Amino acid sequence: MIELRNITKDYQGRNGTCRALHDISLTIPQGQYVSVVGASGCGKSTLLKIIGLMDPDYGGEYRFCGSSVRGMKDRLLSDSRRKIGFVFQDFQLIERLTVYKNLETASLIRGGKSREAEIRNALRRVGMEHKTESYPDELSGGQKQRVAIARAILSKPEVIIADEPTGAVDRGNADAIMQLIRQIHTEDHTTIVLVTHDPEIARCANRQIRLKEGTVVQDEISVE
Repeated sequence: MIELRNITKDYQGRNGTCRALHDISLTIPQGQYVSVVGASGCGKSTLLKIIGLMDPDYGGEYRFCGSSVRGMKDRLLSDSRRKIGFVFQDFQLIERLTVYKNLETASLIRGGKSREAEIRNALRRVGMEHKTESYPDELSGGQKQRVAIARAILSKPEVIIADEPTGAVDRGNADAIMQLIRQIHTEDHTTIVLVTHDPEIARCANRQIRLKEGTVVQDEISVE
């Protein structure tokens, strides 16, 4: 599903070129649950942006769902992006819209149709069906993240990319969020790629990839 071959990423800074990723080669098969861990500045978020088709400026080859991303036509690239759902640390909800309208708008932006039954079902799955008419500022951090997860699963993505999904909530809510992500992985067979700095959160995944200074230094699959 996700194949990275010799991926490098450079940033141009005031003092010259900084290499954020060094010759990364990874294969993530369909249905795997992967955590990417490492200290701040190790390249986790940079790698996530490339995997999520948000950054086309890199060296090496990336194949997504069997197709090379480089040189992909805009229409095919848009179709590929629709296969990916995103969950962010800061939720990225639209404050002036209700919970229901947040999901409806996200569906329309992604080129889909805003079917009421599907929106309500996504909210039901994350335990937020009773908050459809609430606004984000009326929700707790844990509730906001549940809405963000509902938004991510609304289009039935093949991959969910989660960037520090528990970084803005307390431990109790973090455990509940991780249980919800695990449930989605198990029930929908969705590929999960999760970035975290928290070793306890990382252990929720079946596979842990550790980065250090832009290089993979550990890649372990747990035996369940």
